[in-house]
Amino acid sequence: MGYPVVSTFQKCASLSLVFITCTGYGASDYIQGHLGALSNQVSEQVGNVPGNRYNADFEFDYHRNPTTTYRRGLESRFTAAAMVNDQSLTMYSLQEAYIGGNLTSKDHLRLGRQILNWSQIDHTWGFGKLNNRRNFDYFTPGQEGLIGLSYERKSSNGMRYRGFVSGLYVPELNPSLDIDKKERTITSRSHWADAPASSADVEGRQMPVKYDVDYPEISEVIYRYTVGANIGFESKHWVLDNFIMRKPENTLTPNVDVNVSFTEGVVTAAIDPRFYYHDVYGSTLKYRNKDLEMYVSGIAIRPNEYPDVDEQVRYTEIKSKKQREDYVGGGISKSNDLYTLAFNYVARLSPFDREKDDLALDPRWNQAINLIASRNFGRHFSLSGDVKFDMLTTDRLVMVRGNYNVSRDLQMNLGVNMIGTPTDGKSFWSPYTNNDAIYGGLRYVF
Repeated sequence: MGYPVVSTFQKCASLSLVFITCTGYGASDYIQGHLGALSNQVSEQVGNVPGNRYNADFEFDYHRNPTTTYRRGLESRFTAAAMVNDQSLTMYSLQEAYIGGNLTSKDHLRLGRQILNWSQIDHTWGFGKLNNRRNFDYFTPGQEGLIGLSYERKSSNGMRYRGFVSGLYVPELNPSLDIDKKERTITSRSHWADAPASSADVEGRQMPVKYDVDYPEISEVIYRYTVGANIGFESKHWVLDNFIMRKPENTLTPNVDVNVSFTEGVVTAAIDPRFYYHDVYGSTLKYRNKDLEMYVSGIAIRPNEYPDVDEQVRYTEIKSKKQREDYVGGGISKSNDLYTLAFNYVARLSPFDREKDDLALDPRWNQAINLIASRNFGRHFSLSGDVKFDMLTTDRLVMVRGNYNVSRDLQMNLGVNMIGTPTDGKSFWSPYTNNDAIYGGLRYVF
């Protein structure tokens, strides 16, 4: 759930970094992005869910090439996006905003918000354990960087040493929940934000659930450390990364104290947001040859604490129990100017028993495959498809999209997004099973 103090901090940081990164715009810089809108009202039977009917979005990407010779070869990047839906919910994302440069021919520094490309499996499957996620929608969660200082040293023998340190922390802000302190309710204007229960069945009696949220001070949120190290190797065809990082979890954990009053006929839930640390470590090995790439990757997540969870929290449907997680996977892709073909696989190695671990979040993916294909038909038309299928839970996500470039600056989009979930309703994707879409849109591209 989003908190105003965090939102205010990120807006201030964004404005400061815009000034830093956009000053000194030069000929070898590039700016690209789009401004557009889409409607999911093509079919009245599909996507008629508040927040999923239509939206408008904006993306902006400014990048100064690090190989430029002017201004001592400073590198800078600013990437941001925003979206507003039919419920007047505005979501925004600052994916990257940094400056950097070479200290020597082998040493490089970056300062600001930056995406760490240390784990391929975390990026491909949207786990959000290393970097933050943009999370405008769960079909394409995207990534947001961490705020801090990174250092990289490349040796002549191919060895590569990287480190990251930070004293600032900004959790994921999307999708957010609306907290009404007066009415003591928590609701959602996003079809991807699963709000807690508004009522509960207590011993056969239906009772309303009232929420009291203890907002943290801004200093209690942002002043948290992150430290990580990566030792790897890079050659013409091979890339190896081995990393370990201690950092705050990318989302807060609500500590819930539940009280049931049979006299008043109400359930009271006092929520105290907590920010826990976890250790994340993993490896990725890639082979690259022209337009062909293959990889194997693994990641492990170890919470630093396993807090006790009140059994009565079931009345709120809030899941805050901690679990260790382990994933391995791999993939192969071939991509060029004409087409892209890709196959990915992931398997969860850590145990999870939904009957015993019903107070913990369901794994996003368990044993899943992913097929991606895209084709460019000349300069004007392109078609793409993306299918994910979990062989353990039978969850499936399907995305099909067609783009038609009317002109250099104007693009039309038509697409279908579909979610399939198990009939027992017991999976991560089950709450979002009605978030299908058959949409059409228009974009101004720059």
